[in-house]
Amino acid sequence: MRERGRLERLTPLDASNLRVEDRGVPMHVAALVILDRTPLGSSRHDGLEAVRAAVERGLHLAPRLRQVLYRPRPGLGPAVWVDHRGFDIRQHVLACTVPAPGDEAALLSVCAELNSGRLDRSRPLWEMWVLDGLADGRAAILIRLHHVVADGIAALAMMAALFDPGPERPVPAAPQWVPGPVPGARELAADNLRRQRKAAAGAVARLRHPAAVAARLHILARQASRLVREGRVPRVSLNVPVGEHRRICLLRADLERAGTAAHAAGGTVNDIVLDAAAGGARALLAARGELRPGLVLKASVPVSLRSPADRPAAGNRVGVMVVPMPVGDADTGQRLTRIARATAERKQLPPVQPSARILQRWMVRGMSRQHLVNLLTSDLPGPPGPLFFVGAQVLELFQIGVVQGNIAISVGALSYAGQLNFAVVADRDAVPDLAAFAAGMTSALKDLGVLTGPG
Repeated sequence: MRERGRLERLTPLDASNLRVEDRGVPMHVAALVILDRTPLGSSRHDGLEAVRAAVERGLHLAPRLRQVLYRPRPGLGPAVWVDHRGFDIRQHVLACTVPAPGDEAALLSVCAELNSGRLDRSRPLWEMWVLDGLADGRAAILIRLHHVVADGIAALAMMAALFDPGPERPVPAAPQWVPGPVPGARELAADNLRRQRKAAAGAVARLRHPAAVAARLHILARQASRLVREGRVPRVSLNVPVGEHRRICLLRADLERAGTAAHAAGGTVNDIVLDAAAGGARALLAARGELRPGLVLKASVPVSLRSPADRPAAGNRVGVMVVPMPVGDADTGQRLTRIARATAERKQLPPVQPSARILQRWMVRGMSRQHLVNLLTSDLPGPPGPLFFVGAQVLELFQIGVVQGNIAISVGALSYAGQLNFAVVADRDAVPDLAAFAAGMTSALKDLGVLTGPG
């Protein structure tokens, strides 16, 4: 039975992700997992069924993966997460063979194709593709998850339910899953009334504490002043409307060395990520004849707003920090120092958290014409130790982010077992020369002494 008053409603931020997708841009994130061997075994059919059974045994630890959105009739409040009574693991765990020669280029081509379509909203919003046929007997997993389900931190927590800390997978019987009922009109109306009363009580409480309201308004004024003072981003070819098709490239660095290099510059690993992205943008714009002295781009950096009390599956809890990227500076170390100073200064203010109305208006109507950022970046702390999937060891782990609106390139970094792994995602048509961006990132990581892959 569902606990009284515990309906999980769609938040305004989550709703914005759906509205953006309704205007033509897929809004799911993905993870690419490289395994030391295929979990399918010698029999593809039997192996896939075994993988499905293993995944299903862990779903009770991530209940959102068996839920869909139910939209009540007008007057009963926002959409509600409910159990999907027709849940079928065979619709979510699938297999595909990477064509010869089974190298990284072939794998990423398959991933870009599989990841281009939208997820079916009539089902739980995730898929897992087991990809065999890789060279050296390796395999991969592509996990697709809609952004409405979870932000990066919550998505990693959900993934943890599907992986193991050791090669011997425990096989305890999972509790029997019985889908709960869809809430009726009376329950929805009562819950919506409670929500409205709570919002009204919050408004009254704020009026009773004018000093706190004034402090919040002061922070908002400082944030707005900074945006106005910094002005619009430079006009470059990185900002063009994006479509549905993607290109992907991977880069690899050492996490410990990245931390050391960042500390020497007075920054953090996230500053290394930004510096590498700046190096990529510099090389790409130089190849396109757009690089000029003193050019400074801006990157959007998501900042987690989660508290220790937040449940891992509690949707999206993020703010945004906009950081200048001095791509006109050819010296990688000097660029890193400037970025570290800029991020430290911006951390003195809370990340930008626009109101629901402003957020939806900007994301839905203005995202394709925005002039606030040139690039999207993300840096997530992943598992510190090795993971396993149905007995196969996870060798590498990458996050594959979204590009949206008129922002054609996204750089995602994810730490895993001493690695700092990068996945660069770009619109296929807007960035046919993604190799130039990757070469610039590679050069920057090499200059910093943190590159571990080919350089």
